[in-house]
Amino acid sequence: MTARLLVPALFAASFAWAAAAEPSDFYVSTQGSDRWSGTLAAPNAQGSDGPFATLARARDAVRELKRRTAPKNVVVSIREGRYVLRETVVFGLEDSGVGDSTVTYQAHPGEKPVFTSAVEIGGWKKLATPPPSLPPAAQGQTWVTDLPKTNGGSVRFYTLYDAAGRLPRARSKGFIPVASPATARESGPAKTRLHFPPSTLKNWPNLGDVEIVIRPHHAWLVNILPLVSVNEETRIARTAIPASYAMGGLVMQKGIDSCWVENVWEALDEPGEWVANTQEGKLYLWPRTGSSPQGIAFPTLQEFIRVEGQIDKLGPKDIPVRNLRFRGLTFTQGERDTWTQEDQGLQHDWEMHDKATALIRLRGAEHCVIEQCHFTQSGGGAIRVDLHGQENRIASNHIEHIGGTGVLLCGYGPGTKDVNRRNLVYNNRIHHTGEIYAHSPGIFLWQSGGNRVANNLIHHTPYSGIIVSGVMTRFFVKSAERELVRTIRWHEVGNNLGEPDHERVKPFLHTHDNLIESNEIHHAMEVLGDGNGIYIRGAGSGNVIRRNYIHHLLAPVVMQSAIRTDGGQRDTLIAENVIYRCTSHGIHLKLNNRAENNIIADLLGGVHNGQPTPAVYFRLREGPLTGGAIRRNILYQTGNGTTFYDQGTNPRVVAAWAREADTDYNLFHTAGNPEHSQKALAEAQRDGTDRHSLAADPLFVDPANGNFALRPDSPALKLGFIPIDLSQIGLREGAMGSRPNP
Repeated sequence: MTARLLVPALFAASFAWAAAAEPSDFYVSTQGSDRWSGTLAAPNAQGSDGPFATLARARDAVRELKRRTAPKNVVVSIREGRYVLRETVVFGLEDSGVGDSTVTYQAHPGEKPVFTSAVEIGGWKKLATPPPSLPPAAQGQTWVTDLPKTNGGSVRFYTLYDAAGRLPRARSKGFIPVASPATARESGPAKTRLHFPPSTLKNWPNLGDVEIVIRPHHAWLVNILPLVSVNEETRIARTAIPASYAMGGLVMQKGIDSCWVENVWEALDEPGEWVANTQEGKLYLWPRTGSSPQGIAFPTLQEFIRVEGQIDKLGPKDIPVRNLRFRGLTFTQGERDTWTQEDQGLQHDWEMHDKATALIRLRGAEHCVIEQCHFTQSGGGAIRVDLHGQENRIASNHIEHIGGTGVLLCGYGPGTKDVNRRNLVYNNRIHHTGEIYAHSPGIFLWQSGGNRVANNLIHHTPYSGIIVSGVMTRFFVKSAERELVRTIRWHEVGNNLGEPDHERVKPFLHTHDNLIESNEIHHAMEVLGDGNGIYIRGAGSGNVIRRNYIHHLLAPVVMQSAIRTDGGQRDTLIAENVIYRCTSHGIHLKLNNRAENNIIADLLGGVHNGQPTPAVYFRLREGPLTGGAIRRNILYQTGNGTTFYDQGTNPRVVAAWAREADTDYNLFHTAGNPEHSQKALAEAQRDGTDRHSLAADPLFVDPANGNFALRPDSPALKLGFIPIDLSQIGLREGAMGSRPNP
């Protein structure tokens, strides 16, 4: 492997957007009419012609134009205003650009069109006779109105909005599920049975409206599960959907409240909270403004725009939509995902396979662009590229305050069909993801390869910044499990795997040859545990993680690393990254993966089961490391002591030792106590590693202020260390959103 890759022409393209340079063929305006021609930017003086009123009508007009004229680039300009979508706008094969021509839907120059699915709810009245279970703080503060109706009764929704953004649903105090032998297992009834402490759950009359939010057994995910029964005598509740794991307390964060209840009267105790009771047909709200509710709205769609080709889901041949572009548009107030019995979970159920969980979805698309768009205040994810997705560009967008994942590239499950690849995710600012499903990362690649993820700024996420994932070997066994097993294309994999091992399943792992470079990640891992700045597992070979700047992961959570290769991951290069002021572990290394030319500086101790743990620069946790490398890294600590290599035996997997890898030419330095780093180097050399490594000051220009440029006389240069230019990392010109200080 090499850290120097050739960048395809697609990835080197310029992303400057000069909307004014492209004349528009059609216009859309909130002042328009779908009966007009759509060729005028504003209504004429007679009121007889002007722009269209809807995006769907503009799409249809483009279809008509393409039938009449020779291929050319087509531009639809969308004027300032708020557009309420009542159904998903679907673009199919007939909406492709013809040949190399493009069809662009973009904001009118200097204007901000906003798409929403929210419908305002009026008719609010002060609650005259509150029930006894309403908390005292909400007495006299709560308002009520009728829920909208459908043919099946009251409309059910899971998020609600006011002018300031998403309103928090009423949430109870947290509790720890009661431990029992049944809930210690990770299969069977333990996934639908919750043993709860006294006075936490009730058999509410409208139980179908109530959901539990739980971190089941493990620190790395959140489930939101509807209740079907609560037995107050036995203190056993059952859920309609199985949890990802057994619903006991957290195994590595003992003593942490890992479960709570949402949408019950007893929990409505803070401004902004709301409760919907479909049995009564009522919506209750404590306005956060302190006055009568104004502009309260509920979402009607999870998915606003879908670009959908002809998908041959079981066969080999898809026909993609091509050359559609969306620029400068804002999307807000969408609904969150709710799990179903048919869902197919990706790793750890962090997302669901081939599902409408994002505001814009490309499902069978090539050479499409989502650029300079804004995704904000919504219950689900922002962008996903599903199944067949090739050479699409997701660039210079601003994604913030959403309930799910920022950007998801999600290919077909393991099999011979490998058609989600060579996409570009570039120059996006992504922050405050996972505000509902807290495990949702900024960027997620699953069964998608050959992509470039570059120059993105990801910050303030409750869990990992970037996840690169596929399917682990142990899941290649037929079962009814939701996680990963259901995604496997058994008709392609066949039944002759025998005892699955990495070599047998490797041809079916398509998250290979990705380039994750020049991204800046900070303040990730703010809520959950056992996560990372950048994480890779179950992916194919040839992935490169280079020149990323990961810093200020400060929450004292359990088992986090700046960069982590997890169980079974092989053939990954981690090179030229800077890791600074991160909690727990710098690089978590396993098997034959390589860590070369990285700077790891000033790591911070973490917490495990309530006990403080020291910082670890290299955590070696699965061997043998044969074929791997730990070379030319600078390990720097301002203080007087740290652990550079945490290695050795592991009761769950084969032991990992630095001496098994090519471990040499590293530089160790503890500025507060140089003797400590000298002793650490001597110990490593006695163990058979770091023959040419040094314990010396690397002579950074200004490490106290995060400047890790090397002075010309740095001993690291003599070891062959390649300087890292932080100025080329993170957002480039043209990205939406300001660049915040860490």
